Amino acid sequence: MSVAEIADNKWELEAIKPPVKTPAAIGQIALIGGLGLFFLYITIMSVVAIVTPKKEGGLADQYKNLNAAGAPQAAE
Repeated sequence: MSVAEIADNKWELEAIKPPVKTPAAIGQIALIGGLGLFFLYITIMSVVAIVTPKKEGGLADQYKNLNAAGAPQAAE
């Protein structure tokens, strides 16, 4: 190999390394890391919600008692 070929190979090795110390690269890494943590949080909370018992007495249970104020009651 000639000196020019060796120098060219060294330049190519440096050129294929991604720039990870620039502000844009740090921002991209932080963004992808944040999205990964958000996805992990959603997954963990979904598993927790599936495993834990359902609470009674929530809004869904109170819906059947809902009626308009001042409206006449339906004839039984």
